[in-house]
Amino acid sequence: MEERSTASQVRESVEDIFVGNNFSERRRLMAEIFRDSPMFDVELKRVRERRLEDKNGHWLADFATQDYLGFDFEPEVIEAAVQGTRDFGTVVAWCRMVATVDLFNKCEEEIAKLLGSESVSIFASTTLLNHGVIPALVGNDGIIFLDKSAHATMYEAAKMARDSGAKLVSFPSNDLEVLEKLLEEHKDIPKKLITVDGVNSMTGAYTNLPALDKLAKKYRALIFCDDAHGFGVVGEKPDRENPYGHKGNGLVKYFGLGYENILYVGCFSKSYGSFGAFVSCSKKLREFLLSQATPHDLGGMGPASAMSAVLAGLKINEREGDERRKKAYRLTQKAIKGFEAMGFRSHNSTGFPIVSVRLSAGELMVEASKIIYDNHILLTLAPYPSVKRGDEAFRITFTATNTDEEVDQLLLAFSKVKDFLLANGAEL
Repeated sequence: MEERSTASQVRESVEDIFVGNNFSERRRLMAEIFRDSPMFDVELKRVRERRLEDKNGHWLADFATQDYLGFDFEPEVIEAAVQGTRDFGTVVAWCRMVATVDLFNKCEEEIAKLLGSESVSIFASTTLLNHGVIPALVGNDGIIFLDKSAHATMYEAAKMARDSGAKLVSFPSNDLEVLEKLLEEHKDIPKKLITVDGVNSMTGAYTNLPALDKLAKKYRALIFCDDAHGFGVVGEKPDRENPYGHKGNGLVKYFGLGYENILYVGCFSKSYGSFGAFVSCSKKLREFLLSQATPHDLGGMGPASAMSAVLAGLKINEREGDERRKKAYRLTQKAIKGFEAMGFRSHNSTGFPIVSVRLSAGELMVEASKIIYDNHILLTLAPYPSVKRGDEAFRITFTATNTDEEVDQLLLAFSKVKDFLLANGAEL
């Protein structure tokens, strides 16, 4: 017994070194917010579309999810996932390079048709895709031009590539003048990869893909566009009646572009109620990635049931996707107008269903989040130090399965937050 106690004490003291020594001031601040705000680590015991109940029996309207089309509770999608499990088991037990359940190939074919690309390659997640594809493309002698606002997983992938010998340079977000200077400076490097987000995950802004495409063609570079949020929402031929466009087939189609210089990345968790991610590519590049992208060699594919769910979701999207996108747009506009009427500032110029409501007094975020939680709303906090000081915000997402009543509840909660902020001398 004494030996066990001593071993436990030694382990805890060693763990304390790793935990304690990793707590810089920024990390400590984040940990304190995580501990004190009810908007983190919420434990749910019941979920029914966008109505949630946590472990305390407290119901919440869900404005934190990113399943924009709301396929996650569709009977067709659920039944397809169940049947996929019956047919292929709970896990695909091979790496992609060794063997593939045919559902993955079928799903790749259908996604390629939707995008209008020659082929696609499916991975278990966007993170794994980024970590595998970016280093595989640039190898040890290419160069990555990284937009500074690009998703952290692209930066992680770029660092992995740099550790293997590739070059990494960054440019200010959407600053195409700086990017062109960098491209000119490194024009003699054959493998040039420009890595950008498609739809910004905090503001809903669209990257200037047409201008990037022109630069890429001029300097024989390749664009890697991570549009995890945009796929399923934005699509081809936008018009007044359909501001997001039609079909939800992505930002490349939204701008009427082709895939000659663009690798387009999307995922299924944000619109199709399932797991997985894909990158558009030629058939030649798809074959290359099967053996050269490490997640296809060293990791699992995810369950086959996920692909069954996606295939069912694609049928619903073809049948009624545009109507769902119209509803998401309408609810987003209703909320934006409500926030503006109260005097709040929101980052949203596109109408995309991501709205970040600015909080001028970042130090009041925890208390404000308690008011929001008490008024039955779940959303995502963007506090310092996860964002720059002065950019603190409440990040709110809207889906086709939210309701007008839930948006009314959201606006009511923010009216109480407004009263709290003004009572504490803060500006909106």
